[in-house]
Amino acid sequence: MIPSQHSATWKIANYLNRLLRPFVNGKTRSTTFSNETDFIRKLTHYAHTEHRLSSSTIFITITISNFYSMVSHKTMVDILSIFLRDNLARNKLQDISITTIQNLVQLFLYNNIFRYNENIYTITHGGPNTMALTDTLSNIYLFQCQKMISEKVTQNKELFGR
Repeated sequence: MIPSQHSATWKIANYLNRLLRPFVNGKTRSTTFSNETDFIRKLTHYAHTEHRLSSSTIFITITISNFYSMVSHKTMVDILSIFLRDNLARNKLQDISITTIQNLVQLFLYNNIFRYNENIYTITHGGPNTMALTDTLSNIYLFQCQKMISEKVTQNKELFGR
């Protein structure tokens, strides 16, 4: 069962997602394929404009099947804080401080409860994959993790995206 659309956590998540998603998408755009067409466009540019595609080019796909439930809440909040501090010029996003954003994200993550088979459960890792904020937080987490990979790829003028 998904959390109710009328719950406080749902409303907080929607607010945070409207606040964070445009900013996150702007910061992650260079390493994100928005869809299959975007991937083909970037691959075509890489191959025909930059003339970088060769017979030794390796294509890799990584699938993380349980991603929405594998990252602890503390880690998600810590990574969010690092991401915001690294990318915000004045430690505020639309006049909302990083600390306030952190506190609201913690409130959302630590207070998500749901009912299943007449029992009440709390989500202890990740977040509900039915909420857009969970996807936004996951994108931040992956962006921070991919920094090491993307720096090496950029040095070698290779194509990288997710």
